[in-house]
Amino acid sequence: MKIFYLIILSGLLITQGARSQPVIAFTFDDPETRDVPVLTWQEKNDSILNTLKRNNIRSTLFVCGHRVNDDSGKELINSWDINGHQIANHSFDHKYYHSSKFSYDDFKADFLKNDSLISSYNNFTRLFRFPYLKEGNTILKRDSARALLKEMNYKEGYVGIDASDWYVNQLLTDTLNLNKGTDISIYKKIYLDHITERAEFYDSLATLLTGRKVKLVLLLHHNLTSALFLEDLIQTFKNNDWRIISSDEAWTDPVYSEYPDILPAGESIIWALAKETGKYDGILRYPGEDSEYEEVRFREVINASHK
Repeated sequence: MKIFYLIILSGLLITQGARSQPVIAFTFDDPETRDVPVLTWQEKNDSILNTLKRNNIRSTLFVCGHRVNDDSGKELINSWDINGHQIANHSFDHKYYHSSKFSYDDFKADFLKNDSLISSYNNFTRLFRFPYLKEGNTILKRDSARALLKEMNYKEGYVGIDASDWYVNQLLTDTLNLNKGTDISIYKKIYLDHITERAEFYDSLATLLTGRKVKLVLLLHHNLTSALFLEDLIQTFKNNDWRIISSDEAWTDPVYSEYPDILPAGESIIWALAKETGKYDGILRYPGEDSEYEEVRFREVINASHK
């Protein structure tokens, strides 16, 4: 009912002249050099890069340093760099900034460590994406982190469209670890349906907030589902009349220069801006996205496909 309410309100905006083509850009978090079921890490990486190249899409790779801090990791990052994709900061250790055990000083050291790891690449871009999209659970931690980014000439690598692609990936990986010959078509359907539904939600919410089409940045991961299903996802967005742009163009949208005054801070920038208004609590859940919202539905679909 909440989603239907949002769609109805969005429809009112459309009738008032706000209708235009929705816009999306692709970004990828957490590259790593670990083999996955049915693919080596090189095959996984090549599949994602080749799909982006075929579709003439330039993206941003948000690097978490501890996963690529060796020669293979340098090879992976370099492959994205030489293909013209932005290389951005996603912390070194991927710590949960809302934790009382991870202070601002810890955050600063971790941030700077990863900056040193990636800053020499030609397409290094001063964007930082908080792990788990958690920007601080106190005013001191939130504002101290923002001040550090400003001091280092960084902008926040906000997400426009958040989703749980990582959870579909987990389900698929678990299944293929048990049986590499499993028919994965149901996982592709779940993946495509889930991400497009979340995209429509955030696009509708962004239109409500701004009265226009925001250049929405999609968060995906450097994982098996991206390697296997990215081409289908791109075609699905095209078939649904979304305009696909490069991530560097998307970052020019004014929403990515905002600093919502909310606590705890974080989530999608669209979610955070909506939360800041105090007008959309009926359609905002916390956290914005997580497996807890999808687990029962996904497993029901998978089980039904086996009957």
